[in-house]
Amino acid sequence: MVCVILIAEDEVMVRNLIRHILQAEGHEILAAADGYEALELSRKYDGTIDMLITDIKMPRMDGLALIEKLRKERPNMRILIMSGHFSEELRGQEAGFTFLRKPFPPGVFLDKVRKVLSDTPGERTHP
Repeated sequence: MVCVILIAEDEVMVRNLIRHILQAEGHEILAAADGYEALELSRKYDGTIDMLITDIKMPRMDGLALIEKLRKERPNMRILIMSGHFSEELRGQEAGFTFLRKPFPPGVFLDKVRKVLSDTPGERTHP
């Protein structure tokens, strides 16, 4: 299944790695350096965006603020949150989203993406 995936990640190397892995699987990628840029990309994209992959800590707009805005605009978009540490911002919400701790091996990342994409749109899972 080929999907459109929006990536919001401020670390260039991580963003490029994720893009490479997902493009190798045949997915169409929209990549942003922060939440603000991701929101703008989403608003300019007319088609369906199947999944958001976002870091939590980013400049200008963090991942949780991005999710809050995109949930209203694209309620069926699946979400995968990444972070180098389990932050306090995520406490109480961890059951609401799929979470992947950085760093991660490419195979683990791809397995997590496939799992999230196989969920029913709007369904929320956790690790």
